[in-house]
Amino acid sequence: MRILITGGAGRVGTPISQRFVNLGWDVRVIGIDADCSIPGLSYAQCDILDVPALSKHVEGCDAIVHLAAIPSTRTHPNETLFDINVSGTYNVFEAAARAGVRRIVQASSINAIGGYWGCDDRQYDYFPLDEDLPLFTTDAYSFSKQMVEEIAAYYWRRAGISSISFRLPAVWSDTVIQEGSLRQSLAERRCQIDAFRALPHAEQHSALAEAKLAALKLRARHIMEYDATQRGAFESEAPADDWLFSAWFHDRFNFWTFIHTDDSTQAFEKAIRADFQGAHPLFVNSDRNSLEYDTEALLSLFYPEVSRRTRPISGVESPVSIDRARQLIGFDPTVRSV
Repeated sequence: MRILITGGAGRVGTPISQRFVNLGWDVRVIGIDADCSIPGLSYAQCDILDVPALSKHVEGCDAIVHLAAIPSTRTHPNETLFDINVSGTYNVFEAAARAGVRRIVQASSINAIGGYWGCDDRQYDYFPLDEDLPLFTTDAYSFSKQMVEEIAAYYWRRAGISSISFRLPAVWSDTVIQEGSLRQSLAERRCQIDAFRALPHAEQHSALAEAKLAALKLRARHIMEYDATQRGAFESEAPADDWLFSAWFHDRFNFWTFIHTDDSTQAFEKAIRADFQGAHPLFVNSDRNSLEYDTEALLSLFYPEVSRRTRPISGVESPVSIDRARQLIGFDPTVRSV
């Protein structure tokens, strides 16, 4: 099987490329860097905005894994981010359609629903979150991921390209888990939440309201976007050493989700192999929350206004459902905790 992987030498793409090489597949990787250190594959420097060059690499492929993108609002102006993420994705699908490629697996993001990078307090209708949730984006990155899913649907209608758009959360490798302070940070957060829940209810309510107000004021000013990042606005204006602000500003909008590289790579492999038709956005993540903390307790603190449950959430089960990925491609996380 001949696979083209755009952005296959990046942080998420490298282990996927390595896995495909180990399977004995003919792997072509393109990226913006001049060289690639992954053995056993063919690499070429190529900008996905260069349609003629891109088309040459698509020729003769059986499937495409599309990963090339700007991954946050911090590093590029919004118009540049949107152009690369959306126009680049359109180019990949258009080149595939012309070459007769009928399977694309791409990286969308959990942020396609609106959330972490946004400038608002996104309201959700129910938990666990699933693919039926309406999308509501207020930042260029999340909007770009909403659009790449629309592009996938368009090319299913137009050219019969079957695709999966994985709504990836944070992707954690063994290096991140073992060499960083991740485990310690998670343990500290569990202790902080335990201590907070022991406070009188009125005190909890007041502290949460204060943290929410501070976070939303910063979000409303697009504090995580390129211009603000360039002038160090978040670092200078965010409350220092305030765990509750951090939990509300960051953790809440990530839904305590993650996926290990072993499972992101198996998801992409299974999406290439699976027998399906159509264009499908899919959540893929661990089936447990990253804190290993009672999920309903987390939701009661940080999403008290969302009372609806489409099914019971048990123990430390993730508040983001992977049921559809299990059903469609047989995804089953092997690394459930850190």
